[in-house]
Amino acid sequence: MPFLTLVVILLAVAAIISLVLSFLGILVVGALRLLPIVFIVLLVLVLMGKIRINITRGDGRRGRWLDD
Repeated sequence: MPFLTLVVILLAVAAIISLVLSFLGILVVGALRLLPIVFIVLLVLVLMGKIRINITRGDGRRGRWLDD
């Protein structure tokens, strides 16, 4: 394979990887921007009694840090 073809293929692969990582970065930044809004909505729902947070195991036992 000629050297120039190898360089072009490597540049194309690098561009595709860069685009994918950029898209994932946009998704992460968007999710982090929504985090305070989601937290406030969950807090309001918990305080209104619409959502109940239960810290137990699936088998009904409590975790070690909750044992008295």
